[in-house]
This record gives sequence, C-alpha cells and structure tokens, in this order.
Amino acid sequence: MAGAVAPLLLASCSLKVKVQEDWRPSYRQAIPLGEAARAWAELKAGRMPTEADLELYNTVVRDSVVQIARGRTGDDVIGPVLKTDAGEVELRVDSAAIPDFTFEEKIVPADFVKVRQGLRAQSVVSGVGAPLIVRRPRSEADPMIPESGLWVPVTALLHLDQPGNPVLELVDPTRRRSVTYGGRSFPLSANYTAAFARDFQGRQLQFENLTGLFRFEQFADRMGISRATPLDPAKEVCVFIHGINSSPSTWDEVLNRLYGDEAIRDRYEFWLFGYPTGAPIPYMAAEFRAAVHRMLEFRHSQGAGPQRVTVVGHSMGGLLAKSLTFSGGDADWNRLFKVPLDQLDIRENEREELRRMIYFEPIPEVRRVVFCAVPHRGSRLVEQPAAKLLGDVVQVPAQLLVLSAQIIAQSANALTPEGFEFARDRLTSIDQLRAETWVTSEFLNKPLNPAVSYHSLIGNFSVADRPAEKSNDGVVPYSSSHLDGVASEHIVRPAGHSVHRTGAGIEEIRRILKLP
Repeated sequence: MAGAVAPLLLASCSLKVKVQEDWRPSYRQAIPLGEAARAWAELKAGRMPTEADLELYNTVVRDSVVQIARGRTGDDVIGPVLKTDAGEVELRVDSAAIPDFTFEEKIVPADFVKVRQGLRAQSVVSGVGAPLIVRRPRSEADPMIPESGLWVPVTALLHLDQPGNPVLELVDPTRRRSVTYGGRSFPLSANYTAAFARDFQGRQLQFENLTGLFRFEQFADRMGISRATPLDPAKEVCVFIHGINSSPSTWDEVLNRLYGDEAIRDRYEFWLFGYPTGAPIPYMAAEFRAAVHRMLEFRHSQGAGPQRVTVVGHSMGGLLAKSLTFSGGDADWNRLFKVPLDQLDIRENEREELRRMIYFEPIPEVRRVVFCAVPHRGSRLVEQPAAKLLGDVVQVPAQLLVLSAQIIAQSANALTPEGFEFARDRLTSIDQLRAETWVTSEFLNKPLNPAVSYHSLIGNFSVADRPAEKSNDGVVPYSSSHLDGVASEHIVRPAGHSVHRTGAGIEEIRRILKLP
C-alpha cells in the first residue's frame, strides 16, 4: 500500500539549494585605485573601456566593498578607510538608492557565492560595476519578508573623478538597468542567481515537506506571504503558491529563470506563500485570502496605486489560488448547516472562523491565475487505502478540532448529514482531494470569474500517441487538471506532476506573464 501513495509524497518535493561563500582575503590587499581610474575616465567620457580595463575596474569596486564590509573570519567592521596603492583614503558611500542600507547588514560579493546544488540556470547581466547581494532583515517597517531575511541584488559603482576622494555608489539593478555617462548608456552588472540561491538556502528551512504535511501546529507560525524580490510599488505583483507536501522552495528555479528575462524583471515583483499543507482546504483558502489582502494593504502603504495580481499555483496550491477569484455564501453554508450562521450555538471567535471560510468575495486585484498540474476534480491517488492511512496521521489545526467538537456537542441538530460528516471526520487536505467530497466537487468548482484570465499548464507522462483525455502526470489525470473556459491550456510531454519545474513549463509561465 505504501507504494500506491508514494507518488503523492514525492510529487511536490523540491530540490534543496546549497550555497557556499568562497571568500578571499581581498580586504588585506592594497587596491590599485589609480589603474581603475583610467577605466572610470573612459566611462565618464562616454567610451567603453577595454575588456581588461573594465574587468580591473569591476574587481577594484568589489574589493573596495569587501574592505569596508565585514571580513570573512570575523564580525568586525573594517571601516570606511580604503587601503590603496597610494596609501589610505577615506571612502564616502552613497546608498540613497538602497533605502535604510547600512554596512552592518550582511553583504556578499555575488561572485563569492558558489551554488553547489539546486539552481541550474545563471541569471546574470555583464556590465559596469560589481554585483553584490545584501541581506535585508525583517523589521517593523518592512515585515513582509521571511524570518530568514531577504537577499537582494545590489550593484556597486566606484566614482573616481578624484581617486583620493572615491565615492562608492550602491544601485538597485531591479529598478535601474544602466548608467549614462558622456551621453552613452552602459549596462549595470547584476547577478540575480546569487541572490535567489542565498535566499532559498535560508527560506527552504521555513517548511520541511513531509513534516509540514503531518505537523500543522509545528509550522503554523511560519505560514504566510513574503516577498522574494525587492519592493517596487510601481510593479505588478506575481504570487507563487506551492502544493501539498511541498514548500515555497519548489519555485526556486522558476523564479531564477524568470528573473533572467529583462521584460519580466522590469514588470513584476515576486511573492511566495508558504503553509503547512495537511490542513483542510477551506481553512487554507481563508488563510491565503487573508495573506493576499495583507500584502495588498502593505504595498498600498508603500505607495502602490491600483494593483494587478497574477497568481501561479502548483497542485493543491492552484485550488487555493482559484478560491481568490470566486465567492462563498449561503449556498455553501446551507450544504453544511440547517440554521443561519448567527444562530449557531458557538463562541464568537469560532463563528468568525466559520464566516471567513464560507462567506467571502473574490479579490478584484487578482486578474490572472496560472494552474500548474492542479487537481480540479481530485486525484485518484488519494482514493487508495494507503492514502487514508496517511491522512490519519496528518494533524488538523487545533482550533478546528475544538470548533468541530463544540458544534457536534452543542449544535449537532443544526448540521446537515454532509455537515455532520464534515465536522466528525476530521477531514484533511488529502481527504478533500477525493473527487466525491463537497470541497472538491462543489466548493472549489464554481463557474470561472469572467474578470479573471485563467491558464492551465499540464504534465503528461503518457506515450506520444495516447489521447490527452486518457493521460495523467503520475498524480493527477488529465480529466481533473483540464478545465473548460481557460484562456490557454499547454500540455508538456513527457512531464510529471512537477511540470512547473521543467524547461518547457517555465517557458510557458514566462509566456503567460508577458501577456498584457
């Protein structure tokens, strides 16, 4: 029986990202500012330096940063004085383009970051300046980054108009692609892969796939939405949400490759929603809706105008994404209860919990949803006996257990037969992926919102000549992942349930994100 459910356990697992920082003793060496000044003079005159001179200049910029940042072997800040071939000089730092930046934050030259495992592509831009990555910590002013911090790309430039009075300028390459000197634009160096690799190495500890499936309470306080790229209120938002037995790390290669596309990088600000995946789907849908509302309110407080949101969901995450686009109400309530919500004999906080799961409206800012291997009509795997055994060890949120017990004890006569089963059986997300459950058959299968553009990305493990209608991705049959009325449907063959991580799958997501 264990073999029957193994594909479900493995379907959404993501590769672990491993990074090593290969620091060098650059801060102990005298920096040749005079030689670098020649390249700077060429740039200021509107001429591209020779390849060798530009490489020297960029190296000098990097080594200047290393000298004034934290050393490799200690936490002492070396200070704003550079050791150069002409003696010590004071360095002025211009970080106006990086709000609230200080050298007390962790800063690493991007070429010191070696990706040992996890990311295959390199999203790098060659140009002027030294690419860096900087860790921005969570703060009261910026609470919507992960507890591990957010690693962001930064580009450093060294102004050498007066080599004896150098100025280090720090630039956000996600907002500014080039610099203009002497009437000519020069591309800025940037390394986005280094930032994503360092970020996901820390972020992947937010949820452990299997433990996050089985032990809700252990991970409940880590649930939420957070940015994966620098804040830019002028950009559109794209939110990624993972599936069952998975974590935000499943999107590491997707974000890495998408960010290598200049058009996407200029247009989108990326966010990730993480959650322990065994909880009942209506509960998690309510949590996701609340998180998206918080995100929109935060961006509005930071100066964002009218907002447009794209959501990309894998597997069960696609079901939660779809729930942002339709409404709940009396029809759903009446399937479970015989009396109105306000007449149910429960505590007020429990009433509010039921209200947010059943009564809600679509989020109008969500204008596009991308489904990746989504079981709109359930998965046959969860009908296997082994899946039931698995569901028995999945932890349901404690507050829902208390709520169910209270309803059965005090208001059992207010429940419909379906509602009694729903309250009594401690249904998990695995249970609710059975095709015949109310959640899968009705609650999550309402008419598509005409104000939203939907797109389907589907994996196909079947042989080439087998009709799509008889195919599957190893976990979800085509009959479940197919949805009438979507703007586009793209089948990747051969591909399994992790179709979103394939090259063809990422290219399809890229195509959709570039649509108007």
